[in-house]
Amino acid sequence: MSLARYPEWLTHVFDHEVTEPNWFFDVDEPEFRASDRELAELFSITMKNSGRDLCRYSDAQVDQGLNYIFSNSCSNFTFSILDGEIEVELKVAALRSIQTLYTDCFEVRCSPTLSHLDEPGSRLNHMCYMLWDLTPLNYWEGRPERTEAYSAIVDVMEAGLASHNLACVEGALHGLGHTFPYLPERIGPLIARYIARNPSVRPELLRYARNAAVGHVL
Repeated sequence: MSLARYPEWLTHVFDHEVTEPNWFFDVDEPEFRASDRELAELFSITMKNSGRDLCRYSDAQVDQGLNYIFSNSCSNFTFSILDGEIEVELKVAALRSIQTLYTDCFEVRCSPTLSHLDEPGSRLNHMCYMLWDLTPLNYWEGRPERTEAYSAIVDVMEAGLASHNLACVEGALHGLGHTFPYLPERIGPLIARYIARNPSVRPELLRYARNAAVGHVL
């Protein structure tokens, strides 16, 4: 059922002019009605096919659509993953699918610049940098899936550190810095290993990594 609705979902999320305010703040815009299971599956399908299926949209349209999906100030879609009555395996699969958004979309389409220094980039750089700041998907305190969910999102961020695009590395570090208070025993050593393996990376990014390793990010 979810796969059958995927074209409808893509059109609903991404096929809009980029406006201020964004189209999804218009109270007359129709809602996309679906069950928690459908929304979690559609989320995963979108992430896994982001390199191919989002090519038809501009960077600005993709940025607008990803804001709509991820930010709880724009929609409630992420709460189908966080609090929906669906099995933990489906929630974890949705979280892990974000790794493909990094490799197939952000790495390809973002400029290799640093957003925390306000360096110019593509329209997607801001989303790449702020994703884990905008979304509630990295907060699982008090939820029964806490252990599995944190393991999944930290794995996604750790994979981002291996990117050849500095924007993806920076975004992953930003997310790790925000997640540090909930999993310091894993995140601190993880970033320390990144620093040890990458001594010749830009000094500004190394400095940012050292701050993220103790949870000091904005």
